[in-house]
Amino acid sequence: MTMYDDAPVHEPFGPIYVRPANPDCPDCDCCTAALCAKGRASVSECSGHVDDESLVDRVTGCPCSAESTRGTLSWRAGMVRATTFATERPLREELERLLNLVADGQDLGGLAELLPKVVVRRYVRWAPGQQPELTDFGRAYLDARKGPRVESLVSVQSVDEAARTVVALIPAYSADQPVTVPMDLLANSRTELGPPVLTSATLYAEVNPGARAADDVVLTKVRNPALGVPPQPDSPDGAR
Repeated sequence: MTMYDDAPVHEPFGPIYVRPANPDCPDCDCCTAALCAKGRASVSECSGHVDDESLVDRVTGCPCSAESTRGTLSWRAGMVRATTFATERPLREELERLLNLVADGQDLGGLAELLPKVVVRRYVRWAPGQQPELTDFGRAYLDARKGPRVESLVSVQSVDEAARTVVALIPAYSADQPVTVPMDLLANSRTELGPPVLTSATLYAEVNPGARAADDVVLTKVRNPALGVPPQPDSPDGAR
């Protein structure tokens, strides 16, 4: 037998298997589809689900999961946070006046020097040399300060545990237009309810009946009347 004979090849370490690469996300150029699926359903966004530290900078701010992108769980948490601060821990008077001036497009005068304080709260989008602009969170804050908030029944129609959201009917807003709500706002230690029972539970929450759109409906002070205890304030950090 020579070295060229067709004899079986012995592989002492076994065959080498290469794990297939995850497909790229079709909606961004920084993540895989699997990473964006996780990021959209988490307040930690895509950057909070990266094992390789060298990739964190690349995926930070991914539009598929960013707080600034309407509809992401991080965005919904920001809306809850802004509304909760407005009703529980409002800004001091001059900062609130500044927000109203920005919302109306008026000259800020001497209050302009306070812009960084509302930018860091993500109520205003602004950079030196640019016109300040109210964000969705700034608008949610002002709406909560000015508009009525009423208690309403929350009737959960469906639960998406993967996306961490539920679809519910909020009669104070609309009798037939569904609203998407962060699941963890309803299923938590305060309500003592888990996701599987939400569709059969009776819940109440404070809502803004005059919301511009279904996505702008924000629930706070969610309570489970079966517990027979008064509602506890929601965390200003939003849904978790």
